[in-house]
Amino acid sequence: MQIVTIKLIKKVIKPIIELFVVFGISYRSLDMMIKEIYVSISSKKFGKRGRIANNSRISMATGISRREVRKIKSRLLSNPDSQSYSVSPLSKVIKIWINDCQYIDPKNQPKKLDYRNTKNSFCDLIKKARINSTPNSALQEFKRLGLVKINEDKKICLLQNAVINDSNEEIFHARLSSHLNKSQYG
Repeated sequence: MQIVTIKLIKKVIKPIIELFVVFGISYRSLDMMIKEIYVSISSKKFGKRGRIANNSRISMATGISRREVRKIKSRLLSNPDSQSYSVSPLSKVIKIWINDCQYIDPKNQPKKLDYRNTKNSFCDLIKKARINSTPNSALQEFKRLGLVKINEDKKICLLQNAVINDSNEEIFHARLSSHLNKSQYG
């Protein structure tokens, strides 16, 4: 691939990736979505006599292993509209925070957490989630996304139980749609 082509591709994708980063959509989720799109398009484009292409042909066209092509095709055929993607490592933290009995109060609400130095602190939560991040970096990202606040007692309070949530999903959709409208392929 020529350098000019690479630069053009990066120019097209950059504003969309920036939007994903702002709204906390992880590379891992994007990678899954892109692979599904590659497999879906290749299945239709390279099939013979009106049938979908076989896994080997799709693998050759996309660079995705045959094993992974098989898994993706199976997922797409079973129910293409019900795919769920982990939005970010923070989603993993939130899931524990709202479901684990150590992190919920008697009213089944997420506990307000000390940063450290207590049992079941925010640092313990990050450790339990096994995300590749320091507690401080995770806290800063939570704050950036408006998911937590620090109250007057210096406790960390969960404000939203999803990275893309009701309060910002419409904004995300509008910004993404505007990129599609600017595109000749929308």
